[in-house]
Amino acid sequence: MTTPPAGAPNLDVRLTRSQSGSILDIDFVGVMGMDPSAAPAAANGNQNGYNSAACSSVMTVPGRTASLGAGRSLKIHEHHVHKVEARTKENGESEEELVVSNLRPFTLKVGVHDAHEEPMQECSLPLRASLLYENGLPVKQTSSSEPLLVGETDVVALQGAATFKLRITSLSSHRDKQRFRIQVAPQDVELHLNEPNLCVVTDPMKSVTKLGRAAAGSLPPQPAVAPEPSPVSDGLKRKHRETLEEHAAQLQVLSETQDHIKKELEELVTLIQQRTAGGGGGGGGGGNNGASPGLRASRSSSAEYKLNGGQHQ
Repeated sequence: MTTPPAGAPNLDVRLTRSQSGSILDIDFVGVMGMDPSAAPAAANGNQNGYNSAACSSVMTVPGRTASLGAGRSLKIHEHHVHKVEARTKENGESEEELVVSNLRPFTLKVGVHDAHEEPMQECSLPLRASLLYENGLPVKQTSSSEPLLVGETDVVALQGAATFKLRITSLSSHRDKQRFRIQVAPQDVELHLNEPNLCVVTDPMKSVTKLGRAAAGSLPPQPAVAPEPSPVSDGLKRKHRETLEEHAAQLQVLSETQDHIKKELEELVTLIQQRTAGGGGGGGGGGNNGASPGLRASRSSSAEYKLNGGQHQ
């Protein structure tokens, strides 16, 4: 019997045939790339505590899958968007719609889990983020020279977790109002094909330029509420009102005094005109003693106004 070369698949092939001789099924029994006698040692793991099968791959054969303790999967831990809006679907149901701006980055955090849904913190896996439509088809590059998805698109999942900081440059309005998804998968295409669970896709997102705000007309009118009177404001109003009344009284007194002075000046002008017409007889008549009663009254009134602090008595 010929000994297979080292590293060759050690498999037994079992064929199931029908009565007519047609092959109905093919079964592969054994371990890919390993000697069956070495399988128990591999299952026990390495002596230094590192699980060699934790980050192993899966060999896929048409109709069968041979696994070396795989079952890994990617899960979304965090997905931060810029806005969440209410959206009405075609059937009339309402749902929440994720919205991102093509001018601002958003973050996406994924983690590697084992077959028991536990985080694999000892695993290191290079991952890549790509842009898809909501229906799962890849988004094709247009004439624009800017990539469809910019930022940290290639990230290594250290200790089983990876955080992407991404920005979608394309707009939903330029893509027939289609929404976008982010797909995260291994950078190794063969590993992606062998372990299809190492792929995760986000919920659909609408890409816009400006994040709109709720219109003022859409908000219900708020009833007008009269402000409650404040003791402090009432005191200030009362103080200002008293001050205004005091100023108004002073203005009234000044107006009356001005009218009185104007009347006295008119009498003085009339007296001067009479003396001038009479030839100035009397020669001044002894200074202040010759002043008319009206002039003396004017001087007395002016002195009295000054003595009383500007208030006419």
